Amino acid sequence: MHGPTAWMLYLYQKHMKEARGLDPKTISARMRHLGQFAISLDGKELDRLKPDDIIRFKESLNASEAEKMPGKKDLAAPTIVQTFHDLRAFIEWLVKQPGYRTLQRDLADYCTPSRRLTAIANAPKTKHVPSAADIFATLKDMPTKTACERRDRAVIACLFLTGVRDGALVSLRLKHMDIEGRCVHQDAREVNTKFSKTMRTGWFPVGKDIAAIVTDWIEERRASGAEDDDPLFPRAPSAVRAHHPVYKDEFWKTASPVREIIRKATEAAGIPYFRPHSVRATLARMCLSWVRSSEELKALSQNLGHEDISTTMEHYATLSDRRQRQLVHGMWDRSETPEEDLELVDLISQVPSESRHVLKTMAQALIKR
Repeated sequence: MHGPTAWMLYLYQKHMKEARGLDPKTISARMRHLGQFAISLDGKELDRLKPDDIIRFKESLNASEAEKMPGKKDLAAPTIVQTFHDLRAFIEWLVKQPGYRTLQRDLADYCTPSRRLTAIANAPKTKHVPSAADIFATLKDMPTKTACERRDRAVIACLFLTGVRDGALVSLRLKHMDIEGRCVHQDAREVNTKFSKTMRTGWFPVGKDIAAIVTDWIEERRASGAEDDDPLFPRAPSAVRAHHPVYKDEFWKTASPVREIIRKATEAAGIPYFRPHSVRATLARMCLSWVRSSEELKALSQNLGHEDISTTMEHYATLSDRRQRQLVHGMWDRSETPEEDLELVDLISQVPSESRHVLKTMAQALIKR
């Protein structure tokens, strides 16, 4: 790569960091794609860039997706499309720089990916989402004899109870969990949240047993001498920490241990492995059965950290094929039910759970007549 090309790539990297405020990981991924393009130019300088140069690069990427050669690691359609988008953004910036303003004005348009590739890249991906029953079964079979075992069980229970991402989970401090308020404070100054967004979210209504696993762990941490700023889930929890005041609990450096905890637990329980992030999709699907108003749906969506409810519905709350068919078949049954019966069901659903035993007693009395 010649000096002028390397210099412009450096300046663009600086632009993404300082002018755009992009995350280092995002910048690294974009620079990797731009590096591939620079190599494809075979020494040609950027100030002599022509549409044919971009077309050849596109054809080389498209070929890697189409050929599927044995033993060769092919580029996935989403990766190719993202590469085109990253190249387009770079060229749009490049043509505004001194010495490059004579480049063809519509040069960036040649970075547009084909409709076929775009459709493939945007196609919904089939991902395994555990059922609530799977999570309950996984937790039930987890051992609890040692502090590490109780920590591991609390890790999975906390994912289910709070819906936090695994990156945030491993950076939570004890002070961030409010037992009395049944919420978690994800302070972006200390917690590794997505887009560095600070939010206070309530615990999801997944059951008192799940909440108890988490609260018991918090109380155990406190009893061992852990303080507000100590990690909620330390790397090596010690039951005798209180006897060693010099000892300092450490945070996990990555979220990899969370995935390993789930892998071991699901294998022991005979449950298919699920990624930590997929628990959020489980909660989103459960939200659909919990809500009784659009306001409640919005509240639960925000509780997942989504500003736009369409994010929850499109990417997290997608129904499984089996559940979709069940609901559609249920609509058939409902369409054949007398209107007065539907009204009765609707009224019963509005009665508080603590008062439904009265209705049950009355219904039993009427049947006996």
